[in-house]
Amino acid sequence: MTQFIIGGLVVCLSIAASQAACAFEYDEKAELATHKSEAVERVAEAHDGSLVVGAANLIIKQSSLRVARKLLAQWGKGAQLGKTWKEDVPEWKEAEALLMQEAREPMARVATGEWVKQIWGEYIGATFGGEEADVIATHLETESGQAQVAMMDWFMGETTLFNYTYTGQFQYELKGAEDELKALQKIAQKRIPEKDNEIGFTTKHRDAWQFVACSPQNPTCMGPRYARLLGGSLQGGLIRHIDGATREIEGRMNSRRDAVQPMLDAFRAATDAAGSQTVEP
Repeated sequence: MTQFIIGGLVVCLSIAASQAACAFEYDEKAELATHKSEAVERVAEAHDGSLVVGAANLIIKQSSLRVARKLLAQWGKGAQLGKTWKEDVPEWKEAEALLMQEAREPMARVATGEWVKQIWGEYIGATFGGEEADVIATHLETESGQAQVAMMDWFMGETTLFNYTYTGQFQYELKGAEDELKALQKIAQKRIPEKDNEIGFTTKHRDAWQFVACSPQNPTCMGPRYARLLGGSLQGGLIRHIDGATREIEGRMNSRRDAVQPMLDAFRAATDAAGSQTVEP
């Protein structure tokens, strides 16, 4: 009987120990996940996405205007409105304003900048472990790191706009997007990098130089990997989000064909009236 009781106690203690170990393991995983999440968030928060957001607002506004004008030209041609159906007539302007209403909500979401932080965090989390993200965040939060961040943010904004300039989707003098262009210029003016040469920058910010010039064999060397991420897949993620917003707007505008019909009819009536007056003796 004594042996049975002792054996039962051993079994119970073994089960309790196993459950405690499982609980400890679960807590450890949760703690590591929390640590990584916080580190990733710190990296994303260290950056200022204003230039990317400003460039996105400008590109989306220009793309929306081009889509609206393309659709109006297409619908006017289908309605056989002739060559006088163009941007400077009142009915066209009214129809364009109606279509551009479909850009307001998507552009308002873009203007918050939350998507930049979200995408930034997603790519950091997918590329780096918790300790690695912590190394990056800790550096970016230093004085030298902040100087480097300013250059990175300028690069990201400039590259975003260059992508659309290179592909012909950004036109400097496109009518209708002047406000967004001026807003971007105002944002950029405050963030133009100092004209330090390489020696001057590395002298003032040695930690920043070491961050990107460290040996790949060094386990704490995150700079080169982080720079490649920003200039590669993360930049691509930002551009895909902008392109997604423009596709959403195009779909919304396409659905407003019936709403534009009264403007087409009004233009036809005005044109017919002007034509009948011309032929009267």
